[in-house]
Amino acid sequence: MTTRRHRTRHAALAAGALLLLSACGHKARGTDLLQEGLLVEATLSSGRDLAWVRTQMGRQYRINDVVLRTLPAPPPSRLRFHVDVPARGHLTFAYGIPPEHHDGTPVEFVVNVARGGKEEQAWSQMVDPLGKPAHRRWQHADVDLARFAGRGVDVVLETRGYEKSDDARRALWGIPALTVDGAEAPLAIVYLVDTLRADHTQPYGYGRDTTPELLKFAGEGVVFEQAISHAAWTKPSVGSLFTSLLPGRHRAVQLRDQLDPGLITIGEMLQAKGFTTGAAVANSVIYAEGTGFEQGFDQFSGLHGAGDRPSKVVEAAGVVDEALRILETRRGMPTFLYVHTMDPHVPYTPPAPFDQKYEPHPTPDHTGQDPRYDFKEPLDLDRLVAQYDGEIAYGDQEFGRFVQELKARGLYDRALIVFMADHGEEFEDHGKWLHGRSVFDELIRVPMLVKFPGQKDGGKRITQQVQSLDILPTVLEHFGLAIPAAPAITGHPLQPVVAGGAPEPPAVSEISHRGFVAHGMRTVKDKYVRRFSPEEDELYFDLRKDPKEQQNIIEQNRERVRLLKAGVEAAMVPNPFRYTVRFEGPATYRVLFRTGGWIEGVEPVGFGPSDHHDLDGNGRKLIVTVTPRLGHPREIAFGMRPQGAPVTLEGTRDGKPLSPADVYIAQEGIHPEAVPFKLPEIETEKERAENIFAPPAEGKAGVHVWLSVPSGQRPGPMSKQVCEELKALGYVTGCTGQ
Repeated sequence: MTTRRHRTRHAALAAGALLLLSACGHKARGTDLLQEGLLVEATLSSGRDLAWVRTQMGRQYRINDVVLRTLPAPPPSRLRFHVDVPARGHLTFAYGIPPEHHDGTPVEFVVNVARGGKEEQAWSQMVDPLGKPAHRRWQHADVDLARFAGRGVDVVLETRGYEKSDDARRALWGIPALTVDGAEAPLAIVYLVDTLRADHTQPYGYGRDTTPELLKFAGEGVVFEQAISHAAWTKPSVGSLFTSLLPGRHRAVQLRDQLDPGLITIGEMLQAKGFTTGAAVANSVIYAEGTGFEQGFDQFSGLHGAGDRPSKVVEAAGVVDEALRILETRRGMPTFLYVHTMDPHVPYTPPAPFDQKYEPHPTPDHTGQDPRYDFKEPLDLDRLVAQYDGEIAYGDQEFGRFVQELKARGLYDRALIVFMADHGEEFEDHGKWLHGRSVFDELIRVPMLVKFPGQKDGGKRITQQVQSLDILPTVLEHFGLAIPAAPAITGHPLQPVVAGGAPEPPAVSEISHRGFVAHGMRTVKDKYVRRFSPEEDELYFDLRKDPKEQQNIIEQNRERVRLLKAGVEAAMVPNPFRYTVRFEGPATYRVLFRTGGWIEGVEPVGFGPSDHHDLDGNGRKLIVTVTPRLGHPREIAFGMRPQGAPVTLEGTRDGKPLSPADVYIAQEGIHPEAVPFKLPEIETEKERAENIFAPPAEGKAGVHVWLSVPSGQRPGPMSKQVCEELKALGYVTGCTGQ
């Protein structure tokens, strides 16, 4: 359950709705019932009163990976709302029983409508999760209230049960709203296709007919030819989309990181102004509990695959269906919708007939699904690309269906629609597969097409470089809302770019993922890349002469590189975690820490007069000399910039080279295989088993190494199930038996 800042957000909701009318120039006749002023009476079996219920209005609750804003309804309960029911009005809502109560007795959910002193039942449904597996998720209803149209109507949400419950969350109402058929309201949609290379789509010149629907959409929208993502894998990329901040700033950099809860996301910005916000998401990296991406959303639907489990194979058809359902439940309400499909993501398994659309076709021994297992001969590269393209073609069909449904429902013309990807995919362009391993253009140059209301500027192509950071301010501009100034966000709206004359700032991309660490700065004409791990080097490319980034010409362009390098380094932020090293004696230690990044914030603890440390090499070397006595250890802690840059340790104990037996790592006190060795990292290619956030036991002479955790920064745990799911997505190569 998410409770963060819900009171502040929802207290602003009613006032924000009034601001919205003048800001957008539209009359929005749909009504969100989760506003304090509409709830006039509450009777709960738990004895809570109206004032308490109002404090709970809008709290998010997760059932089966779908997160909704809710109202508590322990049976028996009655919640009465005083509203005006418009002509053609409907009451849409969700209802459900949380997982911790799925073994309990059934609960009946009832909607009553009172007018002129008479109360009438308009709808009811019994929910029985124990007896009906289908009831172990949110249920949805749409009740036609046209016959009750008029002012001063009371809508009563009631629950009844076989057993009285004192648990305020025994049953829940979700996202109740009065919606209106045919009512116009502002609409913005971001439709993101996970792992889609720009150069594998027809608007960007691809030779195969992978995206005929996107090509038609391009005729009604604006094509941005140089759109840059800020990361080469999903979590940091989508984090930048939601916050208009670089990954190091929003903190969702590595696999178990949470989107910084102190930031204000696009969902929260819009929700505070009276907008309804929805998301349909196929990728569990984004919707999993603890990621924080659901903040600010009324509905955040994480979609499952076969067996109702998180899976890569969540076909776009189901995502489109859920996105359309969300729009249907918010008719006549100003809406922001985020749609996240992921068909091109590994493994490449397009449904028939798209699995046979391109040659060479797969065979039983050469399926072309995953390069980690299916690359056995040179022709397999073509098979993998053929299946990847088949996934794109299938997803394009579903995007076309989504567009046609928007047109059929009268939503398309007035909507702002952004089509984009979070990142691309590698097919040995630079010797690697998949994504999350570099910041080359096959990964960070993404398709971005924007259809403005009324198809304004349809068919136009923009050569100026733009960024994923720009989407959030573009949506705010569309809705007529104020755009926060830097450093709250760092993007710029795209509308002035289309009009001409807008600035063209360079784009920063960064990666710190499973041992791959790199940062780059790109302009429309050139790119500088600094790699920290596993390679440690600098690269510079002239993109106009060498768009595929094959010729590193850094030596011939040192002055230009100096400028771009300064920009890259200024954008880097320190690792939120700090290394702590304890030295126990009696012994004299002389230890060298070496890194390609920068060691910062060195803090010695317990040092005596003869102990000292020296930071050398512009922060790339830390030399520590200490002589701890028995029972009087020495410690030194330090931070790193950028996150993920590796640090090696080597040194001597009483003049002799440190051996693996002299070193204890993490709570388990494991020994490295050799010295010198890399200090432990949060993420590696294989999910680690040891607890690197706790120190080894005291009392053993030697060098003790662990990571210190600032308050609130510790990454979430990873269960065996979650690890296996991430392994299927290519993010983890192995899982421990936790």
